Parts: sequence; C-alpha cells; structure tokens
Amino acid sequence: MSAPVNQQAELPFSREEKEQMQADTIRHLEAEIARQKEEIAYLRRQLYGEKSEYLEDGEINIELDAPPPASAEGAAPSPTPAPPARKRRLRVRYRKVVEEIIIPEEVQQHPEDYALLPKECAKVSQRVVYHPGYMVLHRCIRLACVKKGKRGKDKQDAPIYAAAPATILPGSHIDASVVAHVIHGKFNLHLPLYRQIKELERLGLEGASEGVLCNWMRAAANKLKPMREAMHGLMLDGEVLHVDETPIRCLKAPITNGTMWAMSGGDDGMSLYYWSTSRGKSVLNTLLREGMDEQGAVYGGTVVSDGYEGYTSWRRDLPEAERPAWQACWAHVRRKFVEGARNSSDPAWCRKVVDIIRSLYHIERELRESKAPPEEIAARRASESRELVGQFFRTLEERAKDTANPPLNNLRKAITYALGRRAQLVSWLDNPAVPIDNNAAERAIRPLTVGRKNSLFIGSPDAGEYSAILYTMVGECRRVNVDSEAWLTEVLRRLPGYQGDYLDLLPGILPLPGGSAAGEVQM
Repeated sequence: MSAPVNQQAELPFSREEKEQMQADTIRHLEAEIARQKEEIAYLRRQLYGEKSEYLEDGEINIELDAPPPASAEGAAPSPTPAPPARKRRLRVRYRKVVEEIIIPEEVQQHPEDYALLPKECAKVSQRVVYHPGYMVLHRCIRLACVKKGKRGKDKQDAPIYAAAPATILPGSHIDASVVAHVIHGKFNLHLPLYRQIKELERLGLEGASEGVLCNWMRAAANKLKPMREAMHGLMLDGEVLHVDETPIRCLKAPITNGTMWAMSGGDDGMSLYYWSTSRGKSVLNTLLREGMDEQGAVYGGTVVSDGYEGYTSWRRDLPEAERPAWQACWAHVRRKFVEGARNSSDPAWCRKVVDIIRSLYHIERELRESKAPPEEIAARRASESRELVGQFFRTLEERAKDTANPPLNNLRKAITYALGRRAQLVSWLDNPAVPIDNNAAERAIRPLTVGRKNSLFIGSPDAGEYSAILYTMVGECRRVNVDSEAWLTEVLRRLPGYQGDYLDLLPGILPLPGGSAAGEVQM
C-alpha cells in the first residue's frame, strides 16, 4: 500500500501567488462588469435619452430604468404591395390661362420692313406654371412675320418666328416653377416624393409618378452642376475649410452605404456637398483639389475636421510641401468626456476635464460676440487659451500614468483619443482665422440627416450626385436668406443657353422678380 500523498507539496503555486491570482481575477471581472454597465447605460441613453451634450450642475449620471411602453397589440398589418403602375400621362387642371404675344427681335428693331401674318399662322408654346395654391396655363403666342415687298410667289421669304422659350425639359409642357416647387419640397422641406405627388394632384397636376419627378430633378441638377463647381472654386480661395461626412444608404451601390461629404468655408459659411460611394482618402483627393480634379492643385489653407483617420492618410500621401495644415475638432474631444461624465467609472474627473474645455469655449464665444480683430484673437489665445490647453493635456497625461486608479473603458478611450491627436488640436492657437471646432460642417450635415430619416435611402449613385448638387444650391439659398423656390424658378428659366461664369446667378446675387434678391427663409 502506497504512502499518502502530501497535498501541500504538490501545489504548483505558493499561497501568496494563488491569492494574488485570485485578486487579479477579481479585478479583471470587476473591470469587465464596469465596462458592461457603461455599455448598457450608453445604449439606454441612445434609445430613450436626450441627445444633448449639455451638462447641468450636479448632473453626472442619468438613470433610465423604465423603457417606453410597448406598442399596442393587434396593430394593422402592412398593406399589400400594389401592382406595378401603368404608364400614365400628365393631366392638368389649371385655374386660368395667361397669354403672352412674342414678336421676333429683328421685327421689333425694324418694324417698317416686316408685315405680321394673321394670328392663325402663329406658333403656340404652352407651359404649366405653378403659382402658390394652383396651376396656370401659360400660352406663348409667337406671331409669324414676313418681309414686305413682292418678289413672286415662289421667291417670297419664309415666315420668321421668335424662338420658343428655353426649358430644361425639352419636349415637355412643365415650366421651371413646377420643377422648383418639387426640389424645394424635397431638399428644403424634406418631403418624400409620394407626398409631393398627392400635393400636385391637389393643385391640379395628375398622372405624375416618382420616376417623373426624379427625371425633373435630374435635369435641373445637370444644369446647376456648373454653379456648384463655381462655388467650389470660391471656397478653395478661403483660408479655412471645414470637412465632414455622413453615411446615406444607397440601394444600387457596390456597398450598402454611400457617403455624402460636406465642405463648408470658414469665412462666410458657404457649404458644398459631394456624393461618393467611398469614404476613403480618394474622395479627399478630389474634393480638396482645384476643379475637383485629381491632377489639380491641392488646397493650401487649413482643413478642420474630426479625427477620422482618412484625413491623416490623405495628408501622409502628399508631398510634405503640399500638405495643408490640419485642425482637429475640440467638440469631438469634449463629447467623449461628456459621455464619460455620464457613464464612466470616474464621472467627477471627467467633469473637471469638461470644465477646462468649457473655459476654452468661453474665451472663443467672447471673441466672437465682440467681433474682435485678428490681433486681439491671437493675443488672448496666446495669453489664456494656450495655458488652458497645456493644463488639459497635463491632466490627461497624469491620469493615463495613474497605476493605482487606471482609467477604464470609455474613460481610457477618451484620453487616448485626445492624446493621440495632440498635434492637430493646437493648430488654432497660432492662426486667428482657424476656429476651435468643426461645428460649421456639422451644421451643414444636419439637413441631410433630416432628409435621411424621411427618405430612408438614395436609389442609385447617380441619384446621390444629383442630390448633392441640389442640396448645395438649396443650402446656399438658406445661408443668404433667399427663398429657394423663387430662386430656383428664376435660375432654371435662365440656365438653358446661358453662357457665363455662373457666379452672377448665385443666390443673393441674382435679382428675383419684384426687384429683390432676398426673401423669407422657408425652413
């Protein structure tokens, strides 16, 4: 019979080592539990909480234990899909008819040399014109004229007529005012097309389909595209450019989501949109070059953006002499610490960091409200803001090195995000023209998010490009306080056959009927 085995002698670890392993396991499990609690709190807030980043005094954590009540049972089933619609013709119920008689220009200059033929010989061009609340049939009567003098029946000159009014829809009776009304509803009021079809039927235009309305907007976008290119040239002349992007679902794209890029000028706030199925640096290589051409000159000012790595990669691929300056966004940094003040393991410390950033914004707000000159902006940033920025990064570095109470989960991510972009977060201290954040581009993105909620997706990449052009022009009307519907009506009537640099047609410059270029903002 073998001797009993000494259990204490066969232990691979000492008692102290075993207790240390148990303590490490407990700390690991506690950290994992804290991470999951933070994640649950974040998801609850995303689902049921407010999206504001404002922290009131004393508000650290927000508990939302009670989810909203579930929807009632027995909801109506989804309607049966309707069969494919037959091809229909447009039918118009108009309230009144307006006639306009046009005589050829050469006849007006030398009326003694021409004779008017009877009205029955005239040519008639008809347009359906939108007026607020109803449709009007506009008849353009182009009188026939012949030169005076008899030279024989066979040698008599053929009648001459004035040119028919130009239109962006060749072969159609639809006037630019109807197209402008649809664009205004879609890109300014964010109305889905099926609702606009119902509204057009109420106004008297029946038989329109979503495909027809898309064709109208595509024709308008093709005419307006040179104006967006002219705006792009103006923006590249500025000292600061804000850039941001947002995903929008595209049904027929190689990937599920396309990307709408927004570029906003730092001087006057002019914004431009650009559509792509890519979110990569190749888009920046087009958007931030002269003429939107990959071979064009690179923008030479300061680019303000969020911390997306695509900007870093794009600048790294450029020759060092061509790289524009880059300013990262402090609002994104603040946002992560605000979230930490609500969900992290150390909310009091996060609030301390947020207070430092709040002081920076307080200085910027005072300078903006007082309309301080560049010299005063540079002086206050050097004497006050630079010290606060140094204090901010020292605070983060001390916490990152704290081994007794190391930052966990969301707090660690916020600190890593800020410290990893330190060089890009201080560019604004040396240039009075550069702002502290990228809020200008975020404001430009906001209308797109509203439209994305109402329309859900873009049908094809081509439709994304047309949408970018129309969003650009409607957004410019909003910026300069011009009625987008009135401006679109006027400019779409002028663009067919137009030859010029397109800058004189921009909102706020092009005079509108009534002797004014300005109007009431629609939204």
